[in-house]
Amino acid sequence: MLRSLILASTQAPVKHATPSRIQIGQAPAPRAEPMSTLPEPPRYLLSEIGRRAKGDAHQSSGAAKAAGTQRHMPDLQPFACGLTGTSVEVLEYRQCDVEGTIPSWLQGDLYRNGPGTFDVDTSSGSVYSIAHWFGGLTVMHKIQISGGKVTYRNRHLNREAEHYIEAENQEPGVTLWTDPCGTLLGRAFSLFKQAALKGPSSFETFTDPKSGKQGNGNIGVTVGKFRDNQLVSRTDANALIALDPVDLTVTRKFNYTSILPEAKGITSASHVERDEQAGLTYDFTMDLNYKLNGMYNVFCIPDDANEAPYMLAQIQDTACYIHSFAQTEQYLILVVWPCVFDPLRMVLNKSVFHDLQWKPELGVKLHVIDKRKGGKAHMATYRHPAFYCFHQLNAFESGDDLIVDLAAYPDHSIMVQLHRTNMLFGLNPMDAAIPTRIKLPDLPAATAAGLDRITDASSHVLSAKPIGFELFTINPGRKCKPYRYSWGVSCQPGDAFFNCIVRLDIKSGEHQVWAEEKTYPGEPIFVPRPGATDEDDGVLLSVVLAGAQKRSFLLILDASDLTEVARAWTRDPVALGFHGHFGRLDEFQHVSKI
Repeated sequence: MLRSLILASTQAPVKHATPSRIQIGQAPAPRAEPMSTLPEPPRYLLSEIGRRAKGDAHQSSGAAKAAGTQRHMPDLQPFACGLTGTSVEVLEYRQCDVEGTIPSWLQGDLYRNGPGTFDVDTSSGSVYSIAHWFGGLTVMHKIQISGGKVTYRNRHLNREAEHYIEAENQEPGVTLWTDPCGTLLGRAFSLFKQAALKGPSSFETFTDPKSGKQGNGNIGVTVGKFRDNQLVSRTDANALIALDPVDLTVTRKFNYTSILPEAKGITSASHVERDEQAGLTYDFTMDLNYKLNGMYNVFCIPDDANEAPYMLAQIQDTACYIHSFAQTEQYLILVVWPCVFDPLRMVLNKSVFHDLQWKPELGVKLHVIDKRKGGKAHMATYRHPAFYCFHQLNAFESGDDLIVDLAAYPDHSIMVQLHRTNMLFGLNPMDAAIPTRIKLPDLPAATAAGLDRITDASSHVLSAKPIGFELFTINPGRKCKPYRYSWGVSCQPGDAFFNCIVRLDIKSGEHQVWAEEKTYPGEPIFVPRPGATDEDDGVLLSVVLAGAQKRSFLLILDASDLTEVARAWTRDPVALGFHGHFGRLDEFQHVSKI
C-alpha cells in the first residue's frame, strides 16, 4: 500500500493517518536517512516469481531453499496475474462482453501501452524473470468502441527479445535493474547511446535466434500522435517506433536526432508536450558532455512534415532521469529533479535504475523556456527543495506567475518499490505521490535578473486530506489553463498497488473514490461529452484488472460523480500497464511497413 496513506471518499470520511511528508507551503521533507543508491531486493525472490508464474506452488526454488526461507514464502498479491508470465497475444479483433449501456456518442480507439511479458521459459528449463515492472517487454493494446460495442486486440512488440531470452537466459540490450545473471558487463546504457549516435540502425542490437530478424528496443511507455499523423510509442530514451494503427505492427524505427540533428542525446521524456491546436510536439533530449554533465536540448517538431523542426533552447544542468515536463500557453518548464545518472556505476553494475543517485543538496531546478520559434529561449531558472516526480497534472500562467501542478514523492525510492519482488510480495510499500502545486513567482522579474540568479519557488498540497495520486488525467480543454478537476489512481489501506480511481477537486481539495474489491484500475482517460460546457461533463475510461477472475474490463465511469456507466470484459487479463491515448476512429494514418 502507499506509505502513510489512508484514502477514503469525502462522503465517507475515516480517521486518517499522519499527513504525508509534504506540508502546506513547504517542500516535500526528505527521509530521516536518505539513500543515495537504492537497495537491492532479495534476489532469490525473483526466481520464486518465475516458479509461481509456471504454477509450481509447492516446490520451493533452489535459491529459496539455500536462503532457508521456503517455509516463510508469502503469497503473491491478488494482482499477480497482471504482473507475471506472458500476456496472451490477440492478433484479431475479439468482441468484449458489455455490461450496461455505452453512450451513443462515445466512439473511438483506446490505445494502451506497457509491459506484458515478465517471465519467459528458457531452453534450459528455467524461467527468466525480468526484475522491474518498468522492464517488462512491451505489449500494445487497442480497444475500439463503436456503436455501443467494444472489441479488443493486442500485439507483442518484442517477440524477438522473448526468443532471445528463451535461448540465452538473459535480456538483450539495456536492463533497468541489476542483471540477475550477474553478467553482460557494459550492456547498461548501450541502447541509449546507440540510439543517440547511430540513428534508426541502432535499434538492431541483437538477432532473434528463431527468425534471424533484428530485434527492436523495448519502447513502450507512452503512445500518441506524432509528425505526419503517425501513431508512435515512446520511452525515456531518444528512441521511437511508429505503429500501424490497425494491426499494431512496427512500421518505422527512428529517433529525434534523425529528424533534427541538433537534438542529440541519450534520453528524452516519454511524456511529450503537445499543442493540439497548432499541431506541435515539444520534447527534449539529454546529452552527456566530457565531464558527464547533462546538456538538455529542447525542441519543437511540427505535425506537418513539410515544416522544419527547430530548436528552442540548450540548457546545461546535472544529468538526471526525467520522465516528463510541463507546458503553459507561452512557456515550457523543464523540471530537473536530483535523481542523477551515474554512467560509470551503471556500466559497472549493468543497470539503470539501481544506480540512480539521489542528491537532495542539488534541490529541484525549474527552467522556463519560451515556446515561440526564435523567441527568448531559456528565460529563467527557479529552485525548490528536493523531491521526486514522474508526472505533472497541468501548468498555466496566473498573472506574472507560473503554476505547475504535479505529484511529488519525498525521494526516488519509488524506483525500488516498483521492483517486481517488492510489488508481488508486498515487501516495500509504495510511497504516496502527493498532489502538489508549485508556484514560480514573478517571471518578468526573474527574467530581468538574468540566468545567473536563481529564484525560489514555493509549494502547497492540493488535497484537503492526505491522498496519493498518480497516472492522472484532466479535461483536455483545460490543458495549460486554470482548471478544477483531475482524475487519477490511488491505493487504499491494506493493498500493495493502485486499487481505486480518485476524483480530485482542485478548488476545494476534496476527493471522491471509485473502488471494487480485488480490482486494479489503470490510468483513467477523460473523454468530454460532445457539446459539454461543464469541465467534468464526460466519461472516464480505465482498463481494470480483476484479480479474482483473472480477466480485465474496460470501465466507463461518469466523470462527474464516478458512477459506473458500463464495463466491457476481455477474455484474458490485460497486464498492468502505463499510459494510453484515446482518439477518433480514423485519427491515425496507415503507413507502409518496414
